[in-house]
Amino acid sequence: MEQQPQDAASGRAGYPQPAMRRYRVYAFDPLVSTSLETAVLNDAVISLPWEESWEEPLGIGPSGEYVEVIDVDPASGLFYAPLDPNDPLLLAQDGLPPSEGRPQFHQQMVYAVAMKTIRNFERALGRKMLWSPQKARPAANGKYVNLPDHGYVQKLRLYPHALREDNAYYSPDKKALLFGYFRAAPGEAGRSLPGGLVFSCLSHDIIAHETTHALLDGLHNRFIEASTFDSLAFHEAFADIVALLQHFTMPEVVQNRLAANHGVLRLRDLLSGLARQFGDARGMAGALREGIDVADPTADPVKGAYASVVEPHERGAFLVAAVFDAFVSIFERRSSDLMRLFADATRPGAELHPDLVARLAGEAAKAADHMLRICVRALDYVPPVDLRFGEFLRAMITADADLVPDDPLRYRIAIAEAFRRRGIVPYNITSMAPDSLTWESPDLLDPSLKACEFDANVKLDVNAAWDRRKIWLQAQANQRRMWNWLSKPDPNDDKWEALMGVKLTAGAPHTIARSKSTKLPKVEVHSVRVTRRAGPDGQDLRQLVIEVTQKRRAFFDKDVQAQADLGLARTGPDDMDFEFRGGCTMLVDLRDWTVRYAIRKRIDDESRLQAQRDYLTGAAEADLRAMYFGDRAVQAGAEPFALLHRG
Repeated sequence: MEQQPQDAASGRAGYPQPAMRRYRVYAFDPLVSTSLETAVLNDAVISLPWEESWEEPLGIGPSGEYVEVIDVDPASGLFYAPLDPNDPLLLAQDGLPPSEGRPQFHQQMVYAVAMKTIRNFERALGRKMLWSPQKARPAANGKYVNLPDHGYVQKLRLYPHALREDNAYYSPDKKALLFGYFRAAPGEAGRSLPGGLVFSCLSHDIIAHETTHALLDGLHNRFIEASTFDSLAFHEAFADIVALLQHFTMPEVVQNRLAANHGVLRLRDLLSGLARQFGDARGMAGALREGIDVADPTADPVKGAYASVVEPHERGAFLVAAVFDAFVSIFERRSSDLMRLFADATRPGAELHPDLVARLAGEAAKAADHMLRICVRALDYVPPVDLRFGEFLRAMITADADLVPDDPLRYRIAIAEAFRRRGIVPYNITSMAPDSLTWESPDLLDPSLKACEFDANVKLDVNAAWDRRKIWLQAQANQRRMWNWLSKPDPNDDKWEALMGVKLTAGAPHTIARSKSTKLPKVEVHSVRVTRRAGPDGQDLRQLVIEVTQKRRAFFDKDVQAQADLGLARTGPDDMDFEFRGGCTMLVDLRDWTVRYAIRKRIDDESRLQAQRDYLTGAAEADLRAMYFGDRAVQAGAEPFALLHRG
């Protein structure tokens, strides 16, 4: 018998490398383990790809290619010993068993759930995820310091015990997730131990929620700016949607709840609630937030309520409920034949057969996975600024229709119906039918031009596809090429202006900053990213996603605005009441370089400018803006998500 050769790099025998690494976690949070009914399902396992051959081998912390766990506890003055995920004893038992009292398990859980969320985004978008860039800071001479690799951030930092308060948040400045811990309320409102310690880093939902904030900021860093009530609420709502739909990635949990609830998902339960222990410990006697907006599943949502709600979490709850409602409707449609075949399943008091429960759980997992992918893919189909919920609906419908033209189970109708029932409708549409909701293909671009300018100005390197640093540097180079092209005079500038909704010619309003050299309006190219998606029938969709934005000085007084736009008012670059932004997301088909969609928010849209004025000058609006993005935010260390979550 031949002796196994040694691996020169690791010194180990040349055995096959495992495909996956497994981590034990709480399926929900520690509170679920205190109930005899649910304790059996709370010990879950997350499988992640083996990281040893990736860009960054997995090290202690854990610390890998995307995230690193740093367990310092400033309030206690402690630095907890890091977890070694490569320890043979841990590998043999899928990591540490769930424990509230072991800091190393806390480290294991935040790492595993964060990585699971990142993988779900990558599967939906067809590319590697990147964090938002580190911003350059002014030096003593007033000039900005050049950042290495154009501000590339390889790892998001995770701090399991960063705060001694009932909060957890994503810090855009620190490029970190900071999790807090606190003592439960002293009363007897819920099942939490009065005065007991509650760790937000042990909530599956909170970790997924905060990781989604970071991922969304990496995709659209202008979404953190408050321009409407929807813009404040979207970040929160989308993070809740991801956390909710990830409940259905754990088969044993879904089977248990379907069996307990007779195959019904349209009711408030473990699967529909978010951060149960966190809410319970705050004295809410239940989940922090719910995916089902009406306790009675037969009742309709309150008409007109969405338009009247301003608090970000409450307003975002309408978007969350619409997506969850659509998911449940799709599950019910997918499983209706199974319920008919098992006639006894509909008999009152009858227990579902285990085989039926397993099949139902499979359909629920598939429907949730489809809905999660639709929501994440839609992020490539939204305008780059001032996003409204109705526009996100159009993005969902278009993203799904692009990849799956045939819709036999009527997913898109279910989505549109769920949004309509809550009063979330786009403007300037003729009906709520899916074909009317799909973004229109641009008809303003001369077909003879196609997008040859993109072909000439963008360089694609397929060898960089799996190296995140190379992907980042390539994207930065492409952004610079696109910016150079847009910043130079071009005979077709008027056509590109009409297409993108930004100003490129000398006739632009004077409130748009101009280049000192060319005297033409300035633009910002936020991203040039390549995406590749595979459809269920073998469709191969390859697109280039380009985001161009522009800012304009804006004034509350419309007369001053008119004078400043004409260059008649004595206003300088720093004289303004607020910034108004416009821009466009262009999706370019890489097969022939044609512009498939141009999703724009025009910089010269006066009605949208007035809407932002109204938003910023209203009493409730001003209070929200001051709380999350104004003086109080500055006093709290300029951490808008920290204040948003405290709210």
